[in-house]
Amino acid sequence: MPPKGRATVSLAQKKASILQFFQDDHSVYNIKELEKLIPKKCSGVSSMLVKGLIQEMIDEDGIISVEKCGSTNVYWCFRNQIIMKTHQEMDTLHTRIESAKQETIQAKNIFEENVNFLRKDRFDVGGHLVSRAEQLGLLESLEVQLRTLRASRDQKAENRWDQSKIEARIKALSVQIGKLEAVTDNIELITGFVCRRFMVDPKSLRTELGIPEEFMEFTNLPRCS
Repeated sequence: MPPKGRATVSLAQKKASILQFFQDDHSVYNIKELEKLIPKKCSGVSSMLVKGLIQEMIDEDGIISVEKCGSTNVYWCFRNQIIMKTHQEMDTLHTRIESAKQETIQAKNIFEENVNFLRKDRFDVGGHLVSRAEQLGLLESLEVQLRTLRASRDQKAENRWDQSKIEARIKALSVQIGKLEAVTDNIELITGFVCRRFMVDPKSLRTELGIPEEFMEFTNLPRCS
């Protein structure tokens, strides 16, 4: 935390003061000279920060130049460098803006051509004029036919009998037939008992109760595999 009464110097202010130092002296320096001179002339920049800030201004900002001279790196930043760099960036931006304008114009022209084409009542398809309204009507008719065919296909798929469906149906019918046979056997037993117990004519009893002489038999039902 900085001492009370002393204003905090931001990173941008530190870099600005270093840049001003280079442009005022208009000279070249090695890192030792910079670590000695910059803290004296740039407020808030200690000698320990100099190397890191210089490297940032080279790598990230691109406003300080460095060159190997023998075994030592020398650093500089002349005013005309900043002006040239600014002009280069402006030229690059201007080129990009012009390119974007041309792309926008081309895209707008293509869009308008497509809109005009889509609004036409008739189209030339393979040398034949085709009515847009007729084609839309045909498309709608085909969609209706397609929906009808799909519904028919789905219905047939539901009603289609395969081996597993047939076997399941036979099994269900066999269970029902077994129950019916048990009921008819019980009816035969009860009617026989009543006729013997109360000396009733079997034919008269069956006629009175609507019981047939013979119950239907299901002997031809196929067996499940």
